[in-house]
Amino acid sequence: MAEEGQREEQVYDRGVPTVLAPPMVGLNDIVEKIRYRAQIIARTQKLESGVSATEALGFVLGFLLAVLLVLVPVAYWVV
Repeated sequence: MAEEGQREEQVYDRGVPTVLAPPMVGLNDIVEKIRYRAQIIARTQKLESGVSATEALGFVLGFLLAVLLVLVPVAYWVV
């Protein structure tokens, strides 16, 4: 029973420890996919921001053009 409480000492190869390079192929693929998606999101947000900035002007110009296209033929037909 006294032997159960004692730990056996493990001896490993005695040499200089070296650092192993991790496999970066999978990580590089993931980083490229994330970078690509981030660029798409940034481009979409810039486009939506530009469109929403000119939204009021576009509405006013569209309304005036519609009124012009309707009133000019009606006025010509009435006169």
